[in-house]
Amino acid sequence: MDFNLLMSLRQYLTIKHHVPGRIRIKFGLKMLADPRVQTLKTEMVDKKTPSCIKEIKLNMFTRSLIIEYDPGIVEPEKLQEALTTKDEARFQELAAELEAVMAV
Repeated sequence: MDFNLLMSLRQYLTIKHHVPGRIRIKFGLKMLADPRVQTLKTEMVDKKTPSCIKEIKLNMFTRSLIIEYDPGIVEPEKLQEALTTKDEARFQELAAELEAVMAV
């Protein structure tokens, strides 16, 4: 999964529940019109995910995305902040850090 792509869609996302290792995200209807979503869906079907991502469940009917990850590799606080920050510079910093740990 292209984590930067998911992060770039964050304006459509709302975290509904997050415990270390599992995050449930709701997405708005407007996200479905974004052409980048097709790439994200294709990657999920092709199972292109880093080893620290255990499972991804996308439910278009409920407009939710559940990501199960290894909290020993992906810091839960950084993941949450990356998905919610409005500060673009901070987002870029967090996204780069998360991408680096996921590439290992």
